[in-house]
Amino acid sequence: MNQKEMTSLIMRYAGKMLRTHFGKGPEVLSVSLDHRSLVLHMKKFTTPIEDVLLAKKDEKTFRYTRELMMKALVPELETFVREELHLNPMSLYYDWNLRNSSGVIVVLLDMKAEAYEDYENKEGVHEQIVEVLTKTQAKPSTIESWWVDSKTLLIFRTGIAILLEKELNDLGYTDILKTVKRKLEKEMLWEQAGIGRALRRPMTDLYIDWNFDRDDSVIVCRF
Repeated sequence: MNQKEMTSLIMRYAGKMLRTHFGKGPEVLSVSLDHRSLVLHMKKFTTPIEDVLLAKKDEKTFRYTRELMMKALVPELETFVREELHLNPMSLYYDWNLRNSSGVIVVLLDMKAEAYEDYENKEGVHEQIVEVLTKTQAKPSTIESWWVDSKTLLIFRTGIAILLEKELNDLGYTDILKTVKRKLEKEMLWEQAGIGRALRRPMTDLYIDWNFDRDDSVIVCRF
């Protein structure tokens, strides 16, 4: 199966999967696939009940219900990637932008055997990420980034959790921890990091998620 065939298969499966779990799918769904990651980007993706929650500015309940749905969806998606695409999923991440009803689901694949490509001002992007976000967390033990497609830059960090975050995760407060970190780190990246300036392209969307058990994180920048 070539990449075009795989992308078409993913598109069909992902659309059906989202409709099954959420009752409706996104109005726009794009699939990006390279040798180390699979990224699903969704636009205009809210249900009528979620629209009511957002109208009441009840972000907490919105994210709670999305989290429940995603916990049911994740094993299904991982099985599809493994059995239908014959790829090895390493970890899965997701985040939502409530301002424009968009979201991403990222599946990181086994990357150990693959080298990372350089791109213009890659070092500058990494410096901005480290400088801004180490105000709230540990300096990453590793940081890498790559273009999944012409609009999607994916940044992967490991070794970033501080002791307090690890303890909160162990005690079962992962959802609260993510909510707080997501709000804080997104604000910092939008207001303080010059990722768009470093790449000389306007950034239109930003998503962040963490796997605290693995102590790693994914940042997705859309341009």
